[in-house]
Amino acid sequence: MFNVLASHLKDKNVHSINNLPSNNIELFDCYTGMVFGKLYRSFPLPVSISAEDFIDYKTLRAGTREALEKEESLFLATIKWLADVGYIHFDGMSGVSFFEVILTNNGLLILRALPQAAEEGSTLGEKMTQSINEENTDSLRGLVTEALSLGSRLISPMIRSGI
Repeated sequence: MFNVLASHLKDKNVHSINNLPSNNIELFDCYTGMVFGKLYRSFPLPVSISAEDFIDYKTLRAGTREALEKEESLFLATIKWLADVGYIHFDGMSGVSFFEVILTNNGLLILRALPQAAEEGSTLGEKMTQSINEENTDSLRGLVTEALSLGSRLISPMIRSGI
């Protein structure tokens, strides 16, 4: 089911990730990395993001409705979670599309950080973009884990400062 996403992204002239995972957390990491990569490349211009950019509706419609609904639910939940924790902002949504999506200051700060294992001066955002271009799922997921870990250290103290 998730391998369908990779082939669909190639058809849409979007970089694909081969061998997409089959569990929610791993797929969340892939969606997060691809969304961060897209927003980092377009910053400071907001973009629209739709499930149609990530999900192969033709193949999933031929399968089961349950599989299609699961894919959409995972995609929508990923975008909403990223907004809820303060990495991205969007002005509205309709169906499976989000409008005027942009990195927040916190999201940009995290993606501009240097990875712990930096071989050269590339930022997390640049490394994510490179992993997407190389279709390296493992690298992308590792970078997402590092970005979210950094974000929890940076953002949590700000959120808790009023306590």
